[in-house]
Amino acid sequence: MPKLSVIVTFDVTEPNLQHCLDSLYRQSGIEGTEIVLVPVRAQADPAQSAVPAAPADGPNASEAVESGENGENGEETENGGMDLVTEDDPDDAGTSPDDEGGESVDTARSEGLATAREAVADPAPGLTLLDEPAPSHAAARARGTRASTGDYLVFLYGADALVGYALSYLVGSLDASGADIATGNVYRFNELGSRQSAAHRRIFADERTATDVRATPSLLGDRILGNKVWRRSFWEGLPDLGFTDSDTDLLAVRALFAARSVDVLPAPVLLRRDREDRTDLSEITAMTRRLTAIATLSGSLSGTDRELWDAGALKSDVRAVLLRLDDASDAAWERFFELANAYLDNVGRDVLAGLSALQRLNYYLVRRRQGERLLETITFQKSVELKKAQVVRRGLHYYIRYPFFDDSAAGVPREIYRIEPELKVRQKTEGVEWRDGRLLVRGRVGLPHLRARRRWQQHLVAFAVHTETGRRVPVPVKVRRAAEYRLPDVADAARHDYGGFEIALDPSRLRTSGQWRAAEWRLELVVINRGLVRRRTVGNPVAGQPERPPYHRVAGDVWVRPAWNAKRELIIAVDPERARVTRHRVDYSGRPELEITGEFVSPPAAESHTMRLRRLPGTAELEYPLRIEGGCFSARVPVAELLNHAVDEGRGQLRQEQWEVGLRTVDGTLVPLVLPDEADLAAYPAGDGHHEVAVQRTSTGYLRVRAGWGRPAVRGAEWSGHELVLSGYYAAHSEMELLFKARGHDEEHRVPTVRDGTTFRASFSPAEIETLAGTVPLPAGTYQLWARVRLACGDSSDIAAELDADFVRSLPLQLTTPERTFTFTDSGFDTPVLKVGSDLRPEERGTFAQRQLREVSYPAMRQESVREEILFDSFTGRQFSDSPHSVYTELRSRQEWADYPMSWLVKDGQVTLPPDLTRVRHNGTDFYESLARCRYLVTNSRQPAWFTRRPGQTVVQTWHGSMLKRIGFDIENIRGKSRDYHEKLAWETQQWDYLVSPSPWATPILRRAFRFDGEILETGYPRNDIFFSPERDAIAARTRRRLGLPDDKKVILYAPTWRDDKYYTRGKHKLDLHLDLRRMYAKLGDDHVLLVRRHPRVVDSVPIVGTDFVYDVSLYPEIMELFLVTDILVTDYSSMMFDFANTGRPMLFFTYDIESYRDDLRGFYFDFEETAPGPLLLESDDVIGALADIDGVAESYREKYRAFTDQFCPLDDGNAAARVVDRVFGRR
Repeated sequence: MPKLSVIVTFDVTEPNLQHCLDSLYRQSGIEGTEIVLVPVRAQADPAQSAVPAAPADGPNASEAVESGENGENGEETENGGMDLVTEDDPDDAGTSPDDEGGESVDTARSEGLATAREAVADPAPGLTLLDEPAPSHAAARARGTRASTGDYLVFLYGADALVGYALSYLVGSLDASGADIATGNVYRFNELGSRQSAAHRRIFADERTATDVRATPSLLGDRILGNKVWRRSFWEGLPDLGFTDSDTDLLAVRALFAARSVDVLPAPVLLRRDREDRTDLSEITAMTRRLTAIATLSGSLSGTDRELWDAGALKSDVRAVLLRLDDASDAAWERFFELANAYLDNVGRDVLAGLSALQRLNYYLVRRRQGERLLETITFQKSVELKKAQVVRRGLHYYIRYPFFDDSAAGVPREIYRIEPELKVRQKTEGVEWRDGRLLVRGRVGLPHLRARRRWQQHLVAFAVHTETGRRVPVPVKVRRAAEYRLPDVADAARHDYGGFEIALDPSRLRTSGQWRAAEWRLELVVINRGLVRRRTVGNPVAGQPERPPYHRVAGDVWVRPAWNAKRELIIAVDPERARVTRHRVDYSGRPELEITGEFVSPPAAESHTMRLRRLPGTAELEYPLRIEGGCFSARVPVAELLNHAVDEGRGQLRQEQWEVGLRTVDGTLVPLVLPDEADLAAYPAGDGHHEVAVQRTSTGYLRVRAGWGRPAVRGAEWSGHELVLSGYYAAHSEMELLFKARGHDEEHRVPTVRDGTTFRASFSPAEIETLAGTVPLPAGTYQLWARVRLACGDSSDIAAELDADFVRSLPLQLTTPERTFTFTDSGFDTPVLKVGSDLRPEERGTFAQRQLREVSYPAMRQESVREEILFDSFTGRQFSDSPHSVYTELRSRQEWADYPMSWLVKDGQVTLPPDLTRVRHNGTDFYESLARCRYLVTNSRQPAWFTRRPGQTVVQTWHGSMLKRIGFDIENIRGKSRDYHEKLAWETQQWDYLVSPSPWATPILRRAFRFDGEILETGYPRNDIFFSPERDAIAARTRRRLGLPDDKKVILYAPTWRDDKYYTRGKHKLDLHLDLRRMYAKLGDDHVLLVRRHPRVVDSVPIVGTDFVYDVSLYPEIMELFLVTDILVTDYSSMMFDFANTGRPMLFFTYDIESYRDDLRGFYFDFEETAPGPLLLESDDVIGALADIDGVAESYREKYRAFTDQFCPLDDGNAAARVVDRVFGRR
């Protein structure tokens, strides 16, 4: 009988089932595993099987954080650390039976089932298919369980995959602990790669065996099934609460409550495919189902379990529904009040009192059915206002200014707004060093909202706490004046307070009964701020030197080794040295073996009999016998065995190649091996040209072995002028190039590299990056150094570069230019990164500095005289382009304006300008001064709410496109904006003197959407003058040369707009690329090239596919010049369709999300399907097919195209800029 049964439930349309099966075939270390495949019938309504997406992993994750302070630097989030992860959208359901037929549709409809049938036609041992599709995944799991016989169960969705060691890792833990469930960490993945699931990071920071949800409440945030192994007897004893597939997450929660014990393992076991959440909780049926399920789960619990669930559900699950009420119908509001109040009727008073202030306000309004006020509160907590809420003191208590505070008409009790329990310590460590034999730990600490402006407002006490016994030893700590918490701690920062600290630890205080004994200690800060007392373990190191605290010899062979644990807390280890390495080498005389030689230093090392290698973070172990001679030992480790145990999955983002090395005694005691500072480090080639075995020293001085891909190790760096010069060692023989890749979004830059045998030299000039927009500095951010290794098969793999352990202590290395600072440093001890600072000066950075500029400096500057200056702005400083560029060009062509002072707004230095324009830094002092004093402002973008046009100023708003998408007051659902968004918009439009309209059709829309009472210049858009310029052919030829486009190929331009709901942070949107570029290259690459242009808000790079096929033209300054060389435009809802229509060339519209975009995000001004001058295409293959038959497509849309141009482009004649200049500027 098999020990383990893996039950794979998959939609019959699932296209990724083979990837799932391949991951099961690769499982190691488990004998007698059976795999049961259970298909699930495709749903006629895909939303039937959708499940709410995890808020902590999606673009609206910030909505789960209540105050802008919480959630930062590892602080608890709104749900108290219970970051929810659910089985969102397991079905990936196919088309309904009513869709059009055809062979291709039928094939797609049964792709998953076809894969399963093919697998069992020539089955691996233990593989079974239950051929008849089940009606749901819940039914499929039940059917699979009945058909299986294993003692342990795994439930996996067919779209996901397991890491190669997952089953042995989880089952091994269950065998050892006897727990009911073993659960492991999760990585998310898509076609671009994999990454740690943000919602699982904290839950799986530490290994915990035989725990439960009462001891570890954060476990309730782990709500998926596929990362767990279940004991069958436990699973079959769970109550059936009738949850649908949409509420599978609640099934996982109920199981966690029922479990006697759970093993929590930190290594990733599940690769979980990204999938869209199609559940609309504002819809009455989905809302009813979800709230009923939440209440059902609550009713199945009792006592403290129920209280724990209710508290978490109100913070997260019920709130998730509440936050969708702004899109709900009146009937759905009534249903919500009915169901939510029925639930609250059974929630204990203590649970409600223990909620945060914002949640108490939510449910106070729910209890009283105050819909209008609740809607205002929902808008508030989705907007930037949330971060700006102020804390005030009334008597002895602190309150937060959330909606209706001190509003007598609303009558909300003040106690609702009490915030003391939410005022938790935030702390970061900015320095750890030894000085005069003492360990100095420096950083900043305080309570959000309660800055220590004066010395007496905050006092500190510090202790060293023994991690096992709890013994507390007072240690000296002093308060120091430092920059405010969010700013770099420099003398010229905008604001300082008394939030700094410095602990001075005498290591002799760590002795036990006067003796040095092995022990671990942590540092605890007690913060007394205005009568509030909070405790915090010192942790949260900033990147760089603080992440690699030095170790120090305190007596003989006794060392103190500070380090950071998985929770990023500082642990200070007293470590009497017991064994050390004296030599290492690889013996190539036969099968390559790594030989490690050392000596015993103190007991119990001499009792060791094996050397143990443990693959980090604990997913495999290998042991080898010791040869002992006198006080010395040696062991030989086959290199091939280490390489065979390396993990390389998730498109290279999930790699486990590092091995912790120690000695094991007869009684099982583990003795760590020290690699002394005088010992050499080395990387030994594995012999295959790509891999190596590296002997390394950890930041705490211990031995570590890495076996896997050859990695470049940086052993030297220097700044030579503006050039960063790197030198290092690379043991592998593969072709390799270095590159810096941005963290937080998809962007990379090649680093020219010269190889000389096993050494390399590379140079990079971050201040002078050649782009299509000219030479600009690298944008502000952090960039990690990687190597792109070319394989013999023609593929490539990206490998993280390393820093040599002896070299890293010399970092950081800094280059300061007049514009910004560039710092080459480390992240986490051995990872090389380049940090690029902002172009704002220290005194201009941070919330306080910007408020001072806005509220103090700007009003003062407005008192000075208006100066002769035209300030131009295109897309808030992102480009030198669009109608402002055309107006500038027209003015310069006129003699009376040829020498007039003009300036251009530039964001982060990413725009190159001609010499006759003065650069104005966005949010710099010069930005505020120009807005305060310039004679003219010509802009196509929104202006800040604080800008007030003064007498003598003229503001020209050219806007930036004709309108398909709704704008301004016409957008019904303003997502992520403050409650006074419309009031601010009304104020802003009052500052405009002129608003440029592209056509008679657009004029009434602009007047209504902006409620603009001023003069509308119905001139056409100046940016479109280029299409009628006598220089247009010369401009086109110059553009082709600049881009390097071949003359014999057609040019396709793909230029989608941005998605309001696809972003990293506010203002930084994702490239939501749905085109299959590889397939497009295969079909069209012979005679086409593809230009891809991101919207200015999108920060990701464009993936380059094929040879000379894809060109990323996002940084090309003027899209109108790109239109001149474009044969076919592919766009979606972008306003550029109205501009491109002037060319008369074909347009295709890739509108894969038209229903949600039209109905949920923005809405349209006209019937797009009926009016579009080209076909609306839903699939990538549809686009490719239309491109292949573009002549036929163009012919079929000839009449629509003509009508479109007549309606939207009647004023485009090449003279729009002249008309604007004549009316606004006239003659001087």
